[in-house]
Amino acid sequence: MNKKRRAIQWEAYLFLLPAAVLFGVFVAYPIIYNFQASLLRWDGINEATPVGFSNYPALFSDPTFHLTLKNTGLWILLTILPQSAIGFLMALLLNTKLRGRVVYRTLFFVPVVISPIVIGIVWQRLLDPFRGVTGALAQATGIEWFGQNFLGMPNSALFTVIFINVWQWSGYSMLFYLAGLQQIDLSVLEAARIDGASYWRTVWSVILPMLKPTHLSLILLSVIGSLKTFELIYATTKGGPNHASEMIPTYTFQQAFELQSVGYASTLSMVLLVLAVAAALILVVVFGASFISGRESDDSILNRFRKGRGARV
Repeated sequence: MNKKRRAIQWEAYLFLLPAAVLFGVFVAYPIIYNFQASLLRWDGINEATPVGFSNYPALFSDPTFHLTLKNTGLWILLTILPQSAIGFLMALLLNTKLRGRVVYRTLFFVPVVISPIVIGIVWQRLLDPFRGVTGALAQATGIEWFGQNFLGMPNSALFTVIFINVWQWSGYSMLFYLAGLQQIDLSVLEAARIDGASYWRTVWSVILPMLKPTHLSLILLSVIGSLKTFELIYATTKGGPNHASEMIPTYTFQQAFELQSVGYASTLSMVLLVLAVAAALILVVVFGASFISGRESDDSILNRFRKGRGARV
């Protein structure tokens, strides 16, 4: 019996082996290699010079790095909330018996599957103040505001790219919320309606609490996605003008491939990894076991809703 059990265990390990090998080659080894490179002064070609941990304190005296942290904070704040709200409203609309809703779902999700590089190039052409749509709109209407170089001005470049990012990824949030809405028991919504709740009161007090796991999953994925944003910024502004839209990944690329400071770029990569892991851990700790245990029970949400209305339960 023991021999049979050991044989089953070894079979399980063999099934796990391919995944473990892939993880080691494509995740663990690059992290270790990056950490080793962060301890060097190296241009990526010639012999490296060991400098210990001196690259890490250098970050604190780098004003561009400080700016990337500020831009990252703004990016997270100004993308997650709007795209989640827009995605939720679209999901509410497309979860009804709207005619042609399958077509609308497809159209809203199309930007998600298009390469961010393509999205960036298209929007760069649209926002061209001389040959783009906004420039033509300014000439047609006489409103000079439309003719501004939104991607070329330091005070608007980052916010313009944020707008493009929200436009692209709202369909992703919509898909998450559609999946969550279709798992809600319709009898709970009917009970809220019988209790006299209006549509929007039901949305606020019943539907939103039931979608808590969806909210948390979206926040976690969006935060990690924001930290590694590269393609869209590189295709539109390349981090400019004057680092106004610079993010950690674009600054890392600049240091490694344009300034040939691979050691410092590796240091930036390690900091980005730490930030991503820390953000994930903080979200899990702050929101508790909601990521794992699932949503609050339907009855408890409905009972809390009724108590809020002063109804007898």
